[in-house]
Amino acid sequence: MRRLLDDFATLFDLDTVVAGDRLGDLVLRTIADLEDLALPDWGSAGPPGELRSVRGSSLDFHYAPHLFPGMETRLRLAHKLQFHMLPRSVPPGAPLSIAAVLESYCHLSGDLFGWETLADGQFLIWIVDVSGHGVRAGLASAVLRVLVDHLRRRGQVDSLVAELNGTFGGCLREDKSNLFATGFFLVLSGDGSASYASAGHPPMLLRRASGSIEELGSNGLPIGMFPDCRAAATRIRLAPGDVLLLYTDGVVETVGKDGELFGVDRVRSILGPDVDGPRSLTAELYRSIADHQDMAHLNDDVTFVAARMRADREP
Repeated sequence: MRRLLDDFATLFDLDTVVAGDRLGDLVLRTIADLEDLALPDWGSAGPPGELRSVRGSSLDFHYAPHLFPGMETRLRLAHKLQFHMLPRSVPPGAPLSIAAVLESYCHLSGDLFGWETLADGQFLIWIVDVSGHGVRAGLASAVLRVLVDHLRRRGQVDSLVAELNGTFGGCLREDKSNLFATGFFLVLSGDGSASYASAGHPPMLLRRASGSIEELGSNGLPIGMFPDCRAAATRIRLAPGDVLLLYTDGVVETVGKDGELFGVDRVRSILGPDVDGPRSLTAELYRSIADHQDMAHLNDDVTFVAARMRADREP
């Protein structure tokens, strides 16, 4: 455990204060129980590309780390940390039903996502993609998750991203200044009013219940690149039946056997009227990516989250 904390310390100044707490203490609380955590069957070593899944009434989540036999203890703990930080369920009464896929390029992913019901009743959903791969990117994504959980202004998406940018960039060691992340954050109210901030992230896709597709483009710079930069927020409204697809660039930049990128046009075609809810959308998108590229030899993490706005009558 000490070695894992030392790994964090090589990247981040753990004495940085986050909302009244020392970053090192927040990280230590997060990793304290890792050695005692067992990896469930769907998170243990298996053939590359094999999806391990967990299902609930509101969540269908697939997670496929590319582990390898004899992985050293430090890497296995780091994998447990990432697994531990992924959401397990959708909170009761959440306005969205959700399905997600995370298949890592290697034993750790620089991608991470999350969601939660905030104290004021609003719902926060987000996705990030850290530059680089492996342990360095995986630990950075873990710090981003810790920061999202502990920053004060989570209900105001522009303030959240501004705080996240300043704190993440400010706690990086000087020689790690090339470490940054793109991200998309959306805060949603029960009546469908929402605002989002996109920090250098690819355009997210919103399929309206009518079948039209809108792009939610970037309105800010990557997190940690320029810590003093402010974030912008864009207001939108979601209606029952609208489907939001969040993804990282590993989806659209997946390279096929012929050298052709998967591309956003293929994603848009899958997000058509024939695909109903989040579960069928993520399954169809994963099948299409797997047909395009050998999933045993990924060139980047493949991560996407589909969320459907519930009707009032839905459970």
